[in-house]
Amino acid sequence: MVKLFCAIFLSVLISNKTLAASNNLFFTSAQLISYCKSDNLYEQGICDGYIIAVNDVIYSIDQKKTNLCIPQNLSIKNIRSSIINFIIDNAELMSVEANKVVGKFFINNFGCNN
Repeated sequence: MVKLFCAIFLSVLISNKTLAASNNLFFTSAQLISYCKSDNLYEQGICDGYIIAVNDVIYSIDQKKTNLCIPQNLSIKNIRSSIINFIIDNAELMSVEANKVVGKFFINNFGCNN
């Protein structure tokens, strides 16, 4: 009986596929800005974490392709404030994926002058 149970359990476990990636968009720029502008520290943390994650992805790409020079002494609070202004100044980007807008912000503001 135990062997039968183990066989059924293993066959179910092996036959089910686990999907690791999502095809869903997490944030539009409008959704991100609502977190970034919040007075709630938790929501500001969501914004900051998202910005840091996009930055980390940019840095994981070949440096010759990204060509970004972000000052080391720049605080996440200053970057958050600048991104809020960037999104407000470019209201047409409100429905665009937040990761693209944050990436565009970094490219526009921190391109290296070689």
